Parts: sequence; structure tokens; C-alpha cells
Amino acid sequence: MPDLSILLTEDDADVARYLTTVLKSLGHKVVAVAHDGEQAVKMARDFKPKLVIMDIDLPGMNGIVAAGKILEEHSVPIIISTGRTDTEALESTRELNIQAFLIKPFSAVQLKSAISVAISQHRMQSQARQKITELSGALEAVQDKTEVGAFTQARLQAVGLTKREAEVMVWVAQGKSNGDIATILESSPRTVAKHIEHIFGKFNVESRTAAVAEGRRLLQEIVATEPS
Repeated sequence: MPDLSILLTEDDADVARYLTTVLKSLGHKVVAVAHDGEQAVKMARDFKPKLVIMDIDLPGMNGIVAAGKILEEHSVPIIISTGRTDTEALESTRELNIQAFLIKPFSAVQLKSAISVAISQHRMQSQARQKITELSGALEAVQDKTEVGAFTQARLQAVGLTKREAEVMVWVAQGKSNGDIATILESSPRTVAKHIEHIFGKFNVESRTAAVAEGRRLLQEIVATEPS
């Protein structure tokens, strides 16, 4: 794992010193230590760290709110550090894109593992977002030429999908949920899920993200071979 510039947010000075020492021993650089949520948001903006370790219970703005504000400005992996194990504390992070959690007290080994998980998860999520962005661009190019449904369905059928599977794939590629697709196609979420399962098999993939990536590849080929 490459050396990381880390923003540490911890209101307990003794814990902050301990974590700084451990992080340095792991080869990372603590570029700033924030003791409250508002300070963390400002330091993230100023230092643009490669990783944020965020305590939940902070004076003033709590760690969850601070993490949300940081993510609005900066795509960065975040590890939540907390001594709380109640459902409310963990549920409060559900809407945020948090990559890892640490329950205090934790060891240096657990911290090292959490950092590895957070970096890996963030990288995969970034790659998935990039693939979806590229696919959206390809879909927009298709839409500029003709109506998205008929245009892509015909080509997707040519590579082995049924008419209904092709219809479903068009909407999967645009990020629609099973419920949304079911509404659009006047079907049921369960039926849509079965069609997606068949698409996975035909595309030899195991996830929606992988299916979208394959759809992106097919749509790019479609756009490239169509006469201008």
C-alpha cells in the first residue's frame, strides 16, 4: 500500500497522539489532526488528504455530519472510528459512502486492515462510477441519433439477448433500479430480477456493475460502427 496523507479527526488528545504514532509507524503521514467536525471539514478542504479517519462523537458538528460535508467537496475514502456499538450510531452512516469502520479500542493491526479495506473499496467504487459515466456518455450519443429503446434493443438482441432482456438492459445501463424498470415495462421487480439473472449468464458477469460495463462496451461498438 502506498504511503498516504491522512486527516485524523479525534477530540481525545491522547488517542490522537497514539493514532498519529501508529500511522507513522505504518509509513503514512498525518497531514492534520482535527479536534471537531468544523475543523475537519476545513482541513480536508485545505490539505486534500488521501484518507480521512473520523470519530463520530465530536464537539459541535459531529463526525457523521462532517464526513458528509467532506464528501460533498472531495472524493476520499473515510474510516469511521467510534466507541459506540449501538444501532443508531451505525445506522446514521447508512446514507454516506463510508468504506470502513473501527470500533474502539482497536489495535494497530486492525487499523492497518481497515486502511487497506477503505482504499480498496474506494478504488473499486471510483472505477465503477467511471464506467457508469462512460456508459452514460455512450447512451447520450445513441440518444442523439435515435430513440434509445428501439436503437439499442435491436443491437443487444443481435448479441444474444431476448427482446425483453434487451429492454431491461437498456434501463439497467441507465442506472434504474429493478422497481423502476418494472414500472417502466409494466412488469414486476421479481420478473425483472430474473431477466437480469439471465443477462448475467449471457454476459458471463456476476454483478450489475459488470453488466453495465459490458453494456458500455457494446454501446460504444454500436456508436462506432453506425454511419454518421
